[in-house]
Amino acid sequence: MDTQIMSFVRPAPVLELDVIADFACPWSYLGKRSLERALGQLYGAPPRMLRWHGLPLSEPRAAPLSWEQHLSGRLPKGVSVGDAQVSLAAAGEQLGIRFDFHRLKTLPDTRDAHRLVRIAVREGRDAEVVEALFAAFFERGLDIGSREVLRQIAVEAGLSDAGREAYEHSDEAADEVESEVRRLRSLGVHAVPNLLINGRILVPGPADSNVYVHALDQALFPQEAEEAPPRLH
Repeated sequence: MDTQIMSFVRPAPVLELDVIADFACPWSYLGKRSLERALGQLYGAPPRMLRWHGLPLSEPRAAPLSWEQHLSGRLPKGVSVGDAQVSLAAAGEQLGIRFDFHRLKTLPDTRDAHRLVRIAVREGRDAEVVEALFAAFFERGLDIGSREVLRQIAVEAGLSDAGREAYEHSDEAADEVESEVRRLRSLGVHAVPNLLINGRILVPGPADSNVYVHALDQALFPQEAEEAPPRLH
């Protein structure tokens, strides 16, 4: 007699993470680390796919802004650059980030940096490149708009000879970066960071790890999230 074996184990959920950010945005760096901390708290470490969508804060061919001019333009009225940097540094310390704002002189054009990430994706080295780019700018004060700096980052992140060749001696992936920028802006996205989880849960702006944990739970277990009673805060 044939016996049918039925499994009632729920298939492992998959996380699709779409991150919209820029390497010259301190809140993007904080958001990246907060998301990593939230992912580390997930039970069972579900399979995940993380896609990086670059949205440069600088405009091409525009006169370069000083770092303080740029940061001042992103702050709410009444918040000084000095106070914001102190707050950012304190938040970074909790996440293992050592912001060194005194090293920052101008807002870099990050298009080449985003192009480098696109090339690194093909080798599965994009996570290493993304981390290295943030650290290079905010912790080491390096000009990540410089091709020489980016070449060194590619070496440090373990990009292959072929990958470095594609970056250094061509404009490969430049069209992809610009196409992505146009697409995001056509969708009304003009600020960073933003996180989209499984195409349905949007976390706009900077958030701490607790917010990301809640959003991840909603994405992975939507039925439980709908049935759960409201929490009192």
